[in-house]
Amino acid sequence: MLRRQRAFRSTIALAASLTSVAISSLALAEQSTPDSAAKKVTFEEHVKPIFRQHCLTCHNLGEKKGGLALDSYQAVLEGGGSGEVVYDDGDYDGSRLWQLVSHEDTPIMPPGQDKIPAEQLAVLQAWIEGGILENSGSKAKAKKKNPLEFVAASRGKPDGPAAMPETVPMGVPVVTERPAAVTAIACSPWAPLVAVGGQRQVVLYHGDSGELLGVLPFAEGVPQSIRFSSDGGYLFVAGGEHAVLGLVAIYDVRTGERIATVGDELDIVFDGDANSDMTRVAMGGPKRMLRIYDVTDGSLKFDLKKHTDWILAVAFSPDDVLIASGDRSAGLVVWEADTGQPYLDLAGHKGAVTAVSWRDDGNVLASGSEDGTVKLWDMHTGNQIKSINVGGPVQDVAFDHQGRLITASGNRKATVWDAGGSKVRDLPAMKEAVLEAALSHDGKRAVYGDWSGQIFNVATDDPKQTLTLASNPPDERELLAAASQKLKAAQAELKKATDDLQPIQSKVQTMKDAVNAAKQDLASKRDRLEELKSTLADLNKKEQSAEETIRKAAGAADVSHDEMIAAKVGLKRGDIDDQQLALAEQQVADAFAALAESRRGLLATREQIVSLTTQRKQIQATIPTLEKAVSDADGRLQAAQSELEPVDQTRRQADAVVQKLLDRVRRIEEAIEASI
Repeated sequence: MLRRQRAFRSTIALAASLTSVAISSLALAEQSTPDSAAKKVTFEEHVKPIFRQHCLTCHNLGEKKGGLALDSYQAVLEGGGSGEVVYDDGDYDGSRLWQLVSHEDTPIMPPGQDKIPAEQLAVLQAWIEGGILENSGSKAKAKKKNPLEFVAASRGKPDGPAAMPETVPMGVPVVTERPAAVTAIACSPWAPLVAVGGQRQVVLYHGDSGELLGVLPFAEGVPQSIRFSSDGGYLFVAGGEHAVLGLVAIYDVRTGERIATVGDELDIVFDGDANSDMTRVAMGGPKRMLRIYDVTDGSLKFDLKKHTDWILAVAFSPDDVLIASGDRSAGLVVWEADTGQPYLDLAGHKGAVTAVSWRDDGNVLASGSEDGTVKLWDMHTGNQIKSINVGGPVQDVAFDHQGRLITASGNRKATVWDAGGSKVRDLPAMKEAVLEAALSHDGKRAVYGDWSGQIFNVATDDPKQTLTLASNPPDERELLAAASQKLKAAQAELKKATDDLQPIQSKVQTMKDAVNAAKQDLASKRDRLEELKSTLADLNKKEQSAEETIRKAAGAADVSHDEMIAAKVGLKRGDIDDQQLALAEQQVADAFAALAESRRGLLATREQIVSLTTQRKQIQATIPTLEKAVSDADGRLQAAQSELEPVDQTRRQADAVVQKLLDRVRRIEEAIEASI
């Protein structure tokens, strides 16, 4: 997994005396060549004359100062001691040569002189963008993959809601008349939460509203750096007191509880960070040692000595594989986190390295320096990808999830840069040097503070939307008075919202009752239809049975009638007597009586069928009307509910504000009681 270390030398010792004489070779070439060739800018025709005029005194194959020769095309491609100088990713401002001759980085070339003329810079720019052609017959060099290409990652994003303060105390340990210089600012990676370092405390604010959410005591001194854990659930605070003690404290963001204190340094800790699972903490300070502790037992795992001056910046890579550290003498080292061995020694800065920040994918490291630059480093090769001229001593630099950067500078500015290192905008200037800066979890806001103690929370797309934060909030009694006043106003809003809601709720209830009544009526009719359907089915079966009974009864009556006639004939012949004839006549009478009864039953059944069929048709005819009544009532209900929803939402929001303020007042009162 280890990647080959490459040491860097940041200077390309381009040297020469130069004069401010413009070269006309490009124009001459365009006049003497066809249109297709006129578009080509080549080394032999256009660039080499510029090098001859300004550079070849020191950078030739005979002398090669800094290992760089510029008098042959192949030598230019090979570059110098720090690798390629005229081509990297096809982007001219990513070329090291361009950065130096355009005075975007140091050491400026030619040394101690003005930039070469603008028209010559334009030739160099066109040559690099055109693929650094050797001559008119050359083909453009294939562009390399841009090392600044970036796909936003979600490493560390919690599965549920991101952590926000819930029961963090509201007590203010230290109240000062005026704020001190801002020494630490951090934004949660996944929530609208800002942490600001103050005197013996860390103050938590809502990132969008600027509301004070709680105060974390840091009794050991002044926080020098604040970092959130990768999931945003914990806060790492490094600091202490100069020449007395230093440490890193770990806090639970939700409760404000300090869950661990790591390190027992004899001097202040300027910066500290923990790995993702919080098993190890790295810290550095005036002792020039990068110390890595085991959080589980507090033991010192590594005591790394390579820096020659105060360590000002420390950060774990997002994958916990590497640790970057920077010092006051421009030293910048990347270490293997598991072994403590140096991985890269990144030379290039000419001033103190004040800040380091990792891009989310861990492939790019940004370093800020008092030399006025932010440098972006490729962690696969160790190459410097880009050097950004910020315009003043860089005090802080930080990536956001989109790969954008924010810088804090001694020129009183905080500046946002895109993922390619191009300036997006300067944010509103402050009174003095800006010392700390961070971008919010969604990149929509920037928080930065200066030497005077000012802290701005600014919308990055509309810097006019600015909130002011403080590292020294007022004491508990002032907070209580302000919260009580807000609570009173919020309760009045809640009462108004509740009063507005009541008549609409009554209207909605009336509509609900009407809908329910219409639905019940419709359901009753449908139930009756089902009942009639079942009854008619039974009657139809009964009718069929009656018809069968009549058929049989008619047959039996016919038989009895025939038997009676036969009996009468037999009586005349003397075959039977009167008693037998009477019996036959009775049987006939009974059979016809049964037939008559069956016919009456059939008629009654048919009358029932007719009656129930009529009822069914009548009820069936009312169904569409009832369905429309239900639909109309339901429509009126929905309209009333639509009217209700925004009013109810207003009431719910007002209630939430009241509950929040009640909790705030309670916590402030508890803080006051605890201080008595």
